[in-house]
Amino acid sequence: MKALPFPCIRPAQDRVLEALPAMDSILSDNDALRGAIADGLMLKDPGAAYYVYECSGEPGRVTGVVAICPVGVLTGDDAASADVAAAARTIAELKVQPRPVSLAYEASPVMDIILGAAKEGASLYAVTDPTGITHRVWEVKREDAVAAIRAMLDQAPEPALADDPAYAAALTGASQLLADEARAAGTYTGKEPFNFSVAVLFPAAQVSGGAPQVPTGLLTHQISRF
Repeated sequence: MKALPFPCIRPAQDRVLEALPAMDSILSDNDALRGAIADGLMLKDPGAAYYVYECSGEPGRVTGVVAICPVGVLTGDDAASADVAAAARTIAELKVQPRPVSLAYEASPVMDIILGAAKEGASLYAVTDPTGITHRVWEVKREDAVAAIRAMLDQAPEPALADDPAYAAALTGASQLLADEARAAGTYTGKEPFNFSVAVLFPAAQVSGGAPQVPTGLLTHQISRF
């Protein structure tokens, strides 16, 4: 499958506990997000990276890799829903995907070793939510580590949706809205960020009973210029 490193918009490491409870406001519109970036509450990573995400609590611990995948891997049966259409317009207007969509893939033992090595370093975040679930994130940007993760993902078959189908459909709809705008303007190339969706890829064996969701705003993907 195609799963690439990406430049992330995320909370400043030392202000994550301040940022997460305010995400409804921060991600309410472009001006609010610009203000949070200008204030240093949120930051735009200057380069592309993968992120290792770990969720621990009941019923156990799962580890995934966060990357951008072609939006075509998302499938859902809710595309015609009025709520989905409204959510798609909101995402398209914000021009930022607010959280990764959860996908399940067939991970190899080698990938487990690579991600385990990444988790030996200091984490960017370690946040426990009100339900007692702890979310940890590690950034992977060293060239050899990025190449190793990409090689393993290149060999993996296409992932399956492990998230709310309505959210996946909203992401697909937002991509289509932005593509239609670009085509109407005569600027569409097929390489735009809105053709990709940020996803957390979990080993299928770890999420057979349902995949966790990365907290909104913790790892976001800018899908168009704002």
